[in-house]
Amino acid sequence: MALAQASIVTPGDWIELDLDPTSRRTSILRAVRQAVARSQALAADAVRLIGLLDSMSMHAVESGAFYCASRVIEDATSGVLVANVLLQVCPSDVAPRPGSPSLGMGERSAALAEVIRNDPEWAGADIRVVALPFVGPAVRVHIEHSAILLQYLVPLVGGLADAVLTFSCLCPPYARVMTELFDAMAESLVFHYD
Repeated sequence: MALAQASIVTPGDWIELDLDPTSRRTSILRAVRQAVARSQALAADAVRLIGLLDSMSMHAVESGAFYCASRVIEDATSGVLVANVLLQVCPSDVAPRPGSPSLGMGERSAALAEVIRNDPEWAGADIRVVALPFVGPAVRVHIEHSAILLQYLVPLVGGLADAVLTFSCLCPPYARVMTELFDAMAESLVFHYD
């Protein structure tokens, strides 16, 4: 069985960015136009926003993401901030070796959480295994400094890969609210297999 499709519910004011390099500019321009329509104060930042969203979508493609959505928000302190969500599939760090018994989804999530906890690059992160309603166990990694990074690593059926759902936002004043929103969005994640 292979992952055929994944879906996630985003609030209505989020824009899915086209990751096709030949057509992504259209979705970026639409996202910026909608942001400016919601808040005319963002008009002065339109060119910077286009560049920022273009950079985000380029990095999404380079990282192998197959889904990217963003929300441009006016912020009274810094002028503008962007929240982003990416979905990609990566080889599993705890994939079964030939001839070894397969681990269940919960066991794979626990093993993956342990690998991350032991990596010094993740020092200070809140790492735990959670259950997502439609996909089962997942590793939740939350880092908050000058920005929020919230990742869910979800083992896929077959054991060779994990889905990685990454939320990010440069929004220290809104950290709690954005984390709650990101967690709610993650709970809507659904996979469809062939």
